[in-house]
Amino acid sequence: MSLKNIQKQWLWVGLVMSTCILFSLWMVLKDSSKINQQTEDGHSEAESTHAYDEREEAKHSEESKALNLTPQQMLEFGVKLAQVQYGAVSQSLEYPAKLIANTDQQAHVASTFTGRVESVNVLLGQQVKKGQVLATVFIPELVDQQATLSIAQEVLTLAQQDYQREKQLFDQGISARQDYQKAYNAYRQAQIQVQAARTRLSALGASAGSQGRYTLKAPLSGVVSQKDIVVGEYITSDKQLFVIDQLDQLWLEFIMPSAGSVTIQPNQQIDFRSLQTQNSFKAQVQTLTTEADSQTGRLQVRAKVLTPAQELRPNLMVNVMLQAHDGQPVLRVSKNAIQQVDGKSVVFVAKSEKNLVHFEPIVVEVGNYSSDGQWVEIKSGLTTNQQYVSQGSFLLKSEMEKGDAEHGH
Repeated sequence: MSLKNIQKQWLWVGLVMSTCILFSLWMVLKDSSKINQQTEDGHSEAESTHAYDEREEAKHSEESKALNLTPQQMLEFGVKLAQVQYGAVSQSLEYPAKLIANTDQQAHVASTFTGRVESVNVLLGQQVKKGQVLATVFIPELVDQQATLSIAQEVLTLAQQDYQREKQLFDQGISARQDYQKAYNAYRQAQIQVQAARTRLSALGASAGSQGRYTLKAPLSGVVSQKDIVVGEYITSDKQLFVIDQLDQLWLEFIMPSAGSVTIQPNQQIDFRSLQTQNSFKAQVQTLTTEADSQTGRLQVRAKVLTPAQELRPNLMVNVMLQAHDGQPVLRVSKNAIQQVDGKSVVFVAKSEKNLVHFEPIVVEVGNYSSDGQWVEIKSGLTTNQQYVSQGSFLLKSEMEKGDAEHGH
């Protein structure tokens, strides 16, 4: 074969091989394109299915949260409705106050005489009854008074005997009228002396047979709040020995807050709280003193405690709670309407649909709570005149949560 023929053969071989290679590459690229298209179609179908599932789940979730009741069911379950309205959400302000003894129900016990204490029968803080013996004091002055009474009684006995004898003689015509009259006058004078001696002892609170002992007695029932007496002490008549308080009738005193913050009127009932136990009690305003406090320049308020308790004692520091002036009206709902769902505050809003009432939980932002525990300020989430569940919202919450649980299964 010639060289020219050989070159021509190799040229054809190269063309055939090139054609085969190009065809192979085309086939590979075609198959890869099909695979990618199938993969993309699979992803698109999966995403579409997932989105459909999410929509269905959201739909079921909304359906599970939606509650429907008939008016009869609402009556049976105790569900009541109210309208969202503007109103006051009053706040209470706290001010320091102090409990003091009611001086109208207080007794100061002192000795009428100067003497030496022989015995003390009560302890500080002890409850005592009216007439109970508090202490016994030996009074030298009483010895003299009792001796005077004894002498007067002896003189009376002798005078009585003389009078009876002279009267008998006078009746028999033996004694002169002058002697009879003289014996009678002596007898009457002796009676007067005895009566005067007994009156002095009685006025001093002693008896004829006490032998110089004088007993101090409780003038009223109460608690011994102060005691300044010991056995063997020599006391004088100007020393206060006991103070007895009736702790069921304490007073509450505090300084009038600055003008404009609160209003206080006589006979107004107010609340106060113990700083130790946080228990609340009531008092009634009695007086606003006419003289200003020396430190603050404001008036002092005194109130009578209406709810006595064992923990309340004179000089106990407490906080008095006074209602502040109502500010601008705010959007409010009943406190019973607020429920916690998934960590958020919600209110069930009611809408009538034919023979059913549809309830939907609406997330709200709450503000201040009224001090009386009745109202809650609504900052966002509701509008005026919307109907909401003011009573029975906890039942709706329970039904909604039960529906969510069943849907989860």
